Amino acid sequence: MRTHLLLAAIAAAILALSGSTALAQDRDRQGHTQFDDHDQKAAHDWYDKNKQHPPAGFRDQDRLSPEEESRLHEGTVLDKDMRRKVHSAPRDLARQLPPPPSNHRYVAIGGHVGLIDNKFQVKAVIHLHE
Repeated sequence: MRTHLLLAAIAAAILALSGSTALAQDRDRQGHTQFDDHDQKAAHDWYDKNKQHPPAGFRDQDRLSPEEESRLHEGTVLDKDMRRKVHSAPRDLARQLPPPPSNHRYVAIGGHVGLIDNKFQVKAVIHLHE
């Protein structure tokens, strides 16, 4: 009987620890508001594979003017004109990036990959056209 209780206690402890580890990992992903080197490489590799037939947001006609380019950086809030140029990031690209935090999304804008919040504040940008 003692062995049975000991095994039950060990199983409960393992479940509790693995659950807290999963929550911590999920919390880390939810806090990911910057692109790292891996994200940059994934986006550039994706673009290189898709530039012959780019989706909306990456086409030549989607490019931003030099003035618009200067406004696309971390911390800015996109105005009405810039918001019209925002497209959802292609799913195959978004799957290669970490899950965005709550109330954030990956977008394609003017040939770049962006992470914006629900208020259109730019959190991070990968500039694919330099």
